[in-house]
Amino acid sequence: MTPLPSRRGALALLGSGCLCAALATAPAMGASYPDKPITLLIGFTAGGPTDAVGRYLARQLETELHQTVIVENRAGANGVVAVQAERRAPADGYTLMLGSSGTLSIEPVYKKRVDYDVMRDFQPVALVAGYPYLLVVPAGSPYQDIPALIAGARAKPGTLSFASAGSGAVNHLAGEWFRSAVHIDITHVPYKGDSAAIADLVAGRVDMAFLSAIAAMPQVKAGKMRALGIATAQPSDIVPGVPTVAQAAGIPGFTAEPWNGILAPKGLDPAITQRLNTAVNKVMGTADARAALFQLGQYPLTGSPAEFAAHISKQTERWRQVIKDGNIAQAD
Repeated sequence: MTPLPSRRGALALLGSGCLCAALATAPAMGASYPDKPITLLIGFTAGGPTDAVGRYLARQLETELHQTVIVENRAGANGVVAVQAERRAPADGYTLMLGSSGTLSIEPVYKKRVDYDVMRDFQPVALVAGYPYLLVVPAGSPYQDIPALIAGARAKPGTLSFASAGSGAVNHLAGEWFRSAVHIDITHVPYKGDSAAIADLVAGRVDMAFLSAIAAMPQVKAGKMRALGIATAQPSDIVPGVPTVAQAAGIPGFTAEPWNGILAPKGLDPAITQRLNTAVNKVMGTADARAALFQLGQYPLTGSPAEFAAHISKQTERWRQVIKDGNIAQAD
């Protein structure tokens, strides 16, 4: 396909009276995309699961798109700093965001007020990856499996606690869902991030937590934590032999699998949306991606822009119901 004329070339055509002919023969908008570096905003600090998969994707997209992809961490407010920056960016495909489930599907229903609307303000482009949470306890915990944990909590109402990365985080709501579904009285202990929660869990100062596999598995392998279940629909090779929480606790449909996906500002040209979707799907559909993400405790996801939009909506409604069923107070 012939590239679009450059701006200088278009002006030259105008000066020579050939603009109409140029427009008549020009290919669809976006055919020359990308012709300059792309910035990928990530709303979290370097080293976490979103940053890890974002940097892997950026490296692979450089080969697929034949263009530089610059990763820019805009950490803050559970990813909302990046959301606001992306919303202000031009809808030209050169500023993208690797969004997270917490920012896109939980913040809008957990907070009383948010000043963005995912479907109004953004164009979903492509799902990228998911990463399961594990239900873990300290190595010294007396609970060897989930039924024993539930029985222990019922025997001592109000005495067990669960840690999270902060109020409104996925592992906070996963813990609340678990609490309400099995009818136990356990206390939420919010921390400022997973690192502090892990430190207290390893020390036995809290009794349990839902943690991402990438955060939990080093501690499990080191013998400092015990994984009782994985919050996926089916057992996973990430933790062989560990049952699903849904199965072990008898909670139909229980899953806590944060995810990431590429979004652009609303109004992105459909041709560019499709170009990016095709490129991301090609990258994430490879054996190399599966192997690389497995090392990160993650798995690749693929799908169309419409399927990604439907996924966001479905996840938002699921967490809205969890908040309602658990009688969880919304945050200001």
